[in-house]
Amino acid sequence: MFNKLKNINEQLLNIYQDNEPERVKQNLIKLVFQNPNCFFEIDINIAYSILRDLKIPETELKTVYLELIDSKNYRNN
Repeated sequence: MFNKLKNINEQLLNIYQDNEPERVKQNLIKLVFQNPNCFFEIDINIAYSILRDLKIPETELKTVYLELIDSKNYRNN
C-alpha cells in the first residue's frame, strides 16, 4: 500500500505542476514518504490528512490507514 501511495503522490505532482499550493502539499508528502515507516511515527490526524491529499476516498481512509500501520509493514532500517 505504501508504494501505491508513493505512486499516487508522483502522479499528483505531475498533475499539479501549475497549481502551486497543491504542488507544495505533494512535495511535502514526498518528503514525509522518504521514511518508509512514516505512518508509524505521525499522528493519526496528520496521516488522515495526507491520505485525503492523496485523494483516498473517505470511505476507505480507515482501511488504508490500518493497513499502513499493520506491524507486518514495519521496515527495520
